Amino acid sequence: MNDATMLSQQCSQTKTQQNEETDAARRRKRKAKLYAMARAQERKRIARELHDELGQQLTALQQGLGVLRIHLKRDRPDLSEQILRLIGISHSAIDAIRNVQFGGPIGRLRHDLENTLHSLTEDFKRLSGIPCRCSLPPIPINLESDQASHLYRIVQESLTNILRHADANWAAVSLEQRDNDYVLEISDDGCGFTLSDTLPDSTGLSGMRERGRRLGGPVIIFSHPGQGTIVQAIFPIKPSAQGVF
Repeated sequence: MNDATMLSQQCSQTKTQQNEETDAARRRKRKAKLYAMARAQERKRIARELHDELGQQLTALQQGLGVLRIHLKRDRPDLSEQILRLIGISHSAIDAIRNVQFGGPIGRLRHDLENTLHSLTEDFKRLSGIPCRCSLPPIPINLESDQASHLYRIVQESLTNILRHADANWAAVSLEQRDNDYVLEISDDGCGFTLSDTLPDSTGLSGMRERGRRLGGPVIIFSHPGQGTIVQAIFPIKPSAQGVF
């Protein structure tokens, strides 16, 4: 076998190997695409079932509370405000289900983060009766969609904890730039708690810490009985976002 024949065989073997690698890459890409499509279809199915089943039940609950309020309006006027608050909570739950189905408010976060956070704090004030100040930069915040989603969920979880546990007279949400970082703070003047008394795997707190890691920084919780609570998330600004505010 001469050198030309050997070189031709080597070239043929190399080409065959390259073709096999290309085919394997195409198969992996096609498999990943099919998997992504299956996940998307499953999410849509779950969202549709939530909307159809749970949404109907919550709507019935909301209507029942409205009827109850009418009947008790004269005999138990002291319960009217509480029933209104429950109606508001059920209304927010219905909105949350619609958001799961149609992608908002998470779907709007990247382009409308400021208004979405203001709406979140306004809903909190309406449901809880607790004054809540929302302090955001005057210039639009520059975050990627996943960053905005994690930030929103940290604020949402913190406000939910205040509503459920804090017995607070006021709450505050703020976001600002400090050097090369964003600093998010959610604070209240409620009853506070001892961090060592919380379960290490507490779903809410561990979820916030995980979202902080995905943002690129820590979530730190400052609290002490009788002295309120501060939830602080610190994460880096993207290079392209330097000087945005």
